[in-house]
Amino acid sequence: MNRQEFEQLRDLPGKRITADIEFFANKSASPNLTFDGIRVENELGLDVFVNGTYKPGIPAFTFNFRVGQLGPICRVSVNNMHHKGIGRTHKNDLQDEADPRLNLPTAIARPDLEGKSVEEVWKILCRHASIEHSGKFIIPKEAT
Repeated sequence: MNRQEFEQLRDLPGKRITADIEFFANKSASPNLTFDGIRVENELGLDVFVNGTYKPGIPAFTFNFRVGQLGPICRVSVNNMHHKGIGRTHKNDLQDEADPRLNLPTAIARPDLEGKSVEEVWKILCRHASIEHSGKFIIPKEAT
């Protein structure tokens, strides 16, 4: 996937997520909460999925979009690990065809997302990417 194809997918109207986004405890990621394998339906017929991690003790969170076997194409991290002079809140997205294989090396600061809740950032991402999420957004009460 090249940058033009990424932008075409990102800007494509009518993308849908009908599943609930529900963060669960995960023994291999403890004490973090995660979700995985949520399909993003799209008219291009691409296998697009989103997963996420929520670290309630910090709090920090990440949403990661990937295309089938290609790999990650967009990741948003809020209050997470510091990224090479960009800060702890940033977005990585596909700039070059090799980027999914390189785990999206280019980061762009996103200070506009700092201080926002996990659900607020999710709604912003959906709005900016023309994704309609008709399911629920669930974080266990004990984690908030």
